[in-house]
Amino acid sequence: MAKNDKIHSVLYQKRPWVNNSNNIWLASTINLQRNIDKFSFPNKLEKDRQDQIISLVSKVLLHTDQLKNPVLIKAEDIGPIEKEYLVEHFLSSHSFHQTHSGEAFILDETGTFLTTINVNNHINFEFIDCRGELETAWNHMVQIETHLGKSINYSFSPKFGFLTANPSLCGTGFILTVFLQPSALIHTGKIKETLKRITTNGIFLTGLQGNPDEIIGDIYAVRNNFTLGLTEENIISAIRLFTTKLMVEENSARFHLRQEDNPEVKDMVSRAYAILMHSYQIETVEALDAISLLKLGADLGWLKGASPTELNQLFFDCRRAHLLSKFEHEISKEEILHKRADFIHNALKNVSLTI
Repeated sequence: MAKNDKIHSVLYQKRPWVNNSNNIWLASTINLQRNIDKFSFPNKLEKDRQDQIISLVSKVLLHTDQLKNPVLIKAEDIGPIEKEYLVEHFLSSHSFHQTHSGEAFILDETGTFLTTINVNNHINFEFIDCRGELETAWNHMVQIETHLGKSINYSFSPKFGFLTANPSLCGTGFILTVFLQPSALIHTGKIKETLKRITTNGIFLTGLQGNPDEIIGDIYAVRNNFTLGLTEENIISAIRLFTTKLMVEENSARFHLRQEDNPEVKDMVSRAYAILMHSYQIETVEALDAISLLKLGADLGWLKGASPTELNQLFFDCRRAHLLSKFEHEISKEEILHKRADFIHNALKNVSLTI
């Protein structure tokens, strides 16, 4: 695919998840939403006011030492696949497909930082953490937000806190999302009972694409339900407590699978292996579902030849925009299903079942 030079330099060569060898935890994302005082929310802004905000924000963030070689990318300068790449890379809950002139992105070379400008809110800071260094990422975000706040005044109410375009996000404007794959609980039929038992009022669960009724690749996205009346530390603590409980339950389910013969789950893993190794073409969702089962099988000792890190990398890299980024020429819709199957075959060529 044709590559935008700026995106190529800061993102196409970066894969944050190559640092993650966890079998259950995929990543965490931190979002902090801010708006600028005296400006209407983005959906009410005239083009000249949008451009003014882009100038105000980029003038500061492009010259801060807290970002590594940051770049500004205007939405009109990149195509739909590159916008999809950003969504995939940062596990964003928002689609960027409809972004247009007057909206922009700031990225840096770490591949872990993204600021959107005039998309939903004037400013949305986002970090993706694949190292398990949540406090470090949060402290870094606070430094950047504080640094920008020295040059602009954020919209703030003594009663409601930081003001956001979506009233339900007022207060801290802070959203923490943790992405987990409780595959053993899912495929032994225990997930609903477990979630019912441990979920509290402040926790919201959804799928990879934001739909709570569609769990793709065994991924549950765990995020805070409230931003008002809580500190960021309260939110981090509540999410960490819930995810710890869920991971304890998942590890217990995996322990029992290792100890007891479970032909149903072994069959699921075997079928997933067959699909990934022998499909001539494969859709994204089918691939993600099968790879998650392969990850479970690898952790249980039912297959060899692939580490958790390699399977995590395959999980992310077989999605459409990431897959297309590997080709210099255009790939048709008809070709991509076969290209994905080929890519997966090559990635798993040394993998074999042991059951």
